[in-house]
Amino acid sequence: MRSILRSMFTAAMGLSLAACAAAPPPATRAPGPPGDGRAAPAPPPPPLPEEQAFAVHGPLKDEWLPMLKPAPFDPKSALVPSSPIGVPAPPAACDAFARRAAAPAPACGDAQGALAALDAALAEGDPARRDARLAGLEACAGLEAGLARALRVELAPAACGDALTAPLLEAPPAGLRGDLYQVLLGQTLAARLARTAIEPPTLRPPYDVQRVVAFTKGPLFAWVTEQARAIEDLGRLGVALPFYAKGIVAVEAGRADMRLVEAVRSAPLPDAMRKDAELGNVYYGELDQLLEPWKQRGRDAALVGLRELSSVGVLRDARVEGARAMLSRLYGGRRVDALDALALPELPPAAPSSLEERLAGALPTYYAGRLLPPEAAARPGTLRMFLERGVPLPHRAALRAAELSPEARLLYARARLELGRLYWRAVDFDQATALLTAWPEGAARPAEATMLLALALGLRNGPEDAALMMRRAPLAGLGLGELAALDWVARAKPASPYAGLAAYDAALIKQIAAPQGADAGYWSDVAARFREAQALLSGPLARAAEERARAADEIARAAAR
Repeated sequence: MRSILRSMFTAAMGLSLAACAAAPPPATRAPGPPGDGRAAPAPPPPPLPEEQAFAVHGPLKDEWLPMLKPAPFDPKSALVPSSPIGVPAPPAACDAFARRAAAPAPACGDAQGALAALDAALAEGDPARRDARLAGLEACAGLEAGLARALRVELAPAACGDALTAPLLEAPPAGLRGDLYQVLLGQTLAARLARTAIEPPTLRPPYDVQRVVAFTKGPLFAWVTEQARAIEDLGRLGVALPFYAKGIVAVEAGRADMRLVEAVRSAPLPDAMRKDAELGNVYYGELDQLLEPWKQRGRDAALVGLRELSSVGVLRDARVEGARAMLSRLYGGRRVDALDALALPELPPAAPSSLEERLAGALPTYYAGRLLPPEAAARPGTLRMFLERGVPLPHRAALRAAELSPEARLLYARARLELGRLYWRAVDFDQATALLTAWPEGAARPAEATMLLALALGLRNGPEDAALMMRRAPLAGLGLGELAALDWVARAKPASPYAGLAAYDAALIKQIAAPQGADAGYWSDVAARFREAQALLSGPLARAAEERARAADEIARAAAR
C-alpha cells in the first residue's frame, strides 16, 4: 500500500513539474448559423393502437428474496473491534448522545404498548428529547433487546454511532438476537468509516514548487496512507456481515474511499502550474489515471452497499443519497441518478390515521420490517406510508400472495417504480408492469395507472442494477427505450391528464439511452420530443423540457458537422 501511494504521488507530481508532452490546444467550436436554424416542428405521428402499444414482450422477472434466518449469537463471543489507527474519535457532539439520561419508561410491557411508546417517541420534534424517550424504551419488555439502541444510532449523527453501540456490545443485554447484534456491529463500523478521510492536512500559501512537493510527499502522503489503511481494515470487517449490516458498512466504505480521491485531487498545485491550464491538465490527467484503482474500489463498495439496501427496500436514507451523489460526481458519464429526472404523477398526500400508518412512515425501512406485521402492507393507508421511507423485504414477500385492491395495487406499482428509479433495478420495472397489467377484473384502470404502466414498459429490459449500468459500455447497451406506450399516453385522443408527463419521460428515456455516436437525426428526434412535451406542460417542467430541447439541438448540430 505504502509503495503504491508513494509511486502515485511521485509520478503524478514529477511528470507534471517536468512538463513533458504538451497537450493539444482545446478545440474551438465552429460558429453556428444565426438563430436556432430550426424549421417549424412537424406534428408528432399518431400513436400505435393501444393493444400494440401496451404489449408486454418477453418474460417478466420476479424478485429473488433472501431468507432471513435468525443468526445464532453467543454473548461471550461478542466482538467490539478496536478502532484502526487514523480514525478520529467521535466528535464532541456525540457525548450528549452517549451520556443521555433516559426519559421515564412508559408502560410498554407488551408489543402493542411498546409500539405505542415508540410512536410517541418518534413523533417528538426535538432531537434531544426524542433520543431521551428512545433511551427510555431500551427497558421496554415489549421491544426486542437492542432495537431501541439501534434506532437511536439511526437517528443520531452518522459519526456518533459507535459512541452508542460500543457500550452495549461490550455488555450485550440478555436476549439480544444475532441479526440485531450484526446490525449494531455494522453501525459501529459505519460510524468509524464516516469519520475517515474528512480532515486532510492543509498547506498555507505561498504555493511554490518546493513547498508543494514537500507537502505532497510529507504530510499529505502520510495522511492518505493512514486513512486508506483504516478504510480497508474497516471495510474488510463489514464484508462478513449480512443484509442491512453489510449494506451500511459497504456504502460508508465506498464513500470514504471516494472522499479520499477527492481530497487528493483538491491538494494545492504550485502557482506556476495552477496558472498554466495546459500544464494543469497534464497533471490532473495523470493523477486521475493513478487514482483510478482507488476510485473503482470506492465505486464498487458503494454499489455493493446500494445493492444490499435495495434488497432491504430502502427508498429514503441519507446514506443512499450520499453514495449516489458521490457516484454521480465522480462518474458523470454513468450518472446513477439519471432517472431522478423522470416525471411521475403526484402521490396522494401522506395522511396517517393509525399507529401502524404512522410507524410505517416514520421508521427506517429495516426496522419497519422487524416491527410491523407483513400483512399490513396490503392495506392502502399503510402502503402509502411505506412510500415515505421504503417497502421492507418481509412486506414485499407478503405482497406476492396478497389480494390487492386497485388502490393498493397502484401504490405498490408506484413503490416498485421508485425502487427501480433509485437503484436501476430491472426487476422492479418488471414487477410494476406485472402489477399494472393484471388489473382487477371489472375495475377500470385509471389514467394514472396507465401512465405508470407506460413508464414501466419504457424502462424495461435495462441493466439488472446500478452496478451493471455503471460498468456497461457503450450506453447503447442499457437496453431502455421501448416508447410506444408512453407515446400512446402522450398522443391518444381524448387527451390523458398525464399526456405532458408521458411525452417528457419518453424524451428523457430516449436521451438517457442514446447509443454511442448517435447521429444528428437521433438528437433531432430527442429535441422534437422535448418540444412536444413542452407544449403539453406548464411551469418548471415545461422550462426543463425547453432547456433539454435546446441542448439536444446543440448536439444534433455538432453531430451534423
